[in-house]
Amino acid sequence: MHARALQRRAAVRYKLRLPVIFHWNDGVEHTSGGFTSDVALDGALILSSDCPPVGSEIRIEVLIPSSEMKNEELHIGCSGRVVHASERSGFRAFGFHGIFEDEQLTRHVLHFEGVQ
Repeated sequence: MHARALQRRAAVRYKLRLPVIFHWNDGVEHTSGGFTSDVALDGALILSSDCPPVGSEIRIEVLIPSSEMKNEELHIGCSGRVVHASERSGFRAFGFHGIFEDEQLTRHVLHFEGVQ
């Protein structure tokens, strides 16, 4: 395994099932949705019926119910690149590598899930 793969896997992954909206452009602008399977500070695994092609630049918005404001949700964004795609148990999945802002993820997501 080369250093880059080890570096990606060094980030702590959290098993979180959160709704996401994602966008990519392959000459045509696409928008679709799905759910996270796991999330780390450097990317996530997304389950969806639509998977962007490997290598695509992608913008992800993770939607998190706000514990402070009723009927509102936080949108935590991340830009990155699709690094792999697969089919798992009849579901399509893709992994992307990008950097979530640490403050956004740790303050909102991990607090929401009760992770300290």
